[in-house]
Amino acid sequence: MQQRAVKRSGWMLLLSLLAAGPAPLALAEQQAAGPVIDMAPVQVSGEQPGPGLWKVTSPQGNVLWLLGTVSPLPAGVEWRSDQVEAIIAGADHVLGPPGWKLDADIGFFRGLTLLPQARRTARDPQGRTLEQVLPPPVYARWLQLKQANMGRDSGVEKERPFVASGRLYMAFLKRNGLRDAGQVNKALERAYKARGLERQEARVLLPAGNIRDALKEMQTTEVNDRACFERTLDTVEFQAGVLRERADAWSVGDVAALRRMAGWGMAQSCTDALADTEFARRRGWTDLPERARTHWLQLAEQSLRSHASTFAAVPASYLLGPQDYLGALAARGYTVEPPT
Repeated sequence: MQQRAVKRSGWMLLLSLLAAGPAPLALAEQQAAGPVIDMAPVQVSGEQPGPGLWKVTSPQGNVLWLLGTVSPLPAGVEWRSDQVEAIIAGADHVLGPPGWKLDADIGFFRGLTLLPQARRTARDPQGRTLEQVLPPPVYARWLQLKQANMGRDSGVEKERPFVASGRLYMAFLKRNGLRDAGQVNKALERAYKARGLERQEARVLLPAGNIRDALKEMQTTEVNDRACFERTLDTVEFQAGVLRERADAWSVGDVAALRRMAGWGMAQSCTDALADTEFARRRGWTDLPERARTHWLQLAEQSLRSHASTFAAVPASYLLGPQDYLGALAARGYTVEPPT
């Protein structure tokens, strides 16, 4: 229990949505995916292969294989792909996913010493409750959705809106039979280890500085997280069917459906809110999605020049959505083939 608390409330809570980036937490995929769609999603269970692989080929014949990932996934699905395992078995390089991370490794025991300070960071700088911070109509929506998904949790009322909305979102996933994509990452790591491959870090490293001082500063930093909070409420209230359909589409490899639902939403609103603070600007934590995209594409091109076969797992929303990583690679002269 203490270890989970450190991960949730320790240094990562400093700006958990911003500093941890979308790669490890799949934040870019924990989003409202476009308008509400009237549908009857099919709940998938059992062992599923997920989507096929995109193949990117250089003029010299080197190949980059891309697995598009999605989070959350149906709780009843166990992921296994013979194709992915075969590709990794024949690869000589693994490129990590795009994103950003702090250039610091706090460790569990130091995290314990920072936990009380980090918990204060999660609270409103002026000690206000959600009822005092939010407009009455927004707070009324929050109370209704909190009761439906979290029950009577009085402690969350003292947290900042973006922290409280994150807790609501996780409770909402559990209630709707969804979970994060940790099992996919674990399966990939096992395959890398079996092949003796070390994944190349592809996230932009953000200067952390003194974590204790940063936590202290964050305690007094105001965050305009109203858009993030309301977008999360929209997701919880209206988008359960969309998230389930997208998760099911990924499980059975429906690329057309994934492309239709690859828009930006909740995660981008939350990242923007946290980046738009003096705290983040002083540290150069700005333009993170574009910096992450540019950095990853540069590494992808290096891999295509230097390695015969590279494997990478990338959020499907990055491949198919507005950031259009696949389109960027095609524009640079590489041949991009969709899954078959």
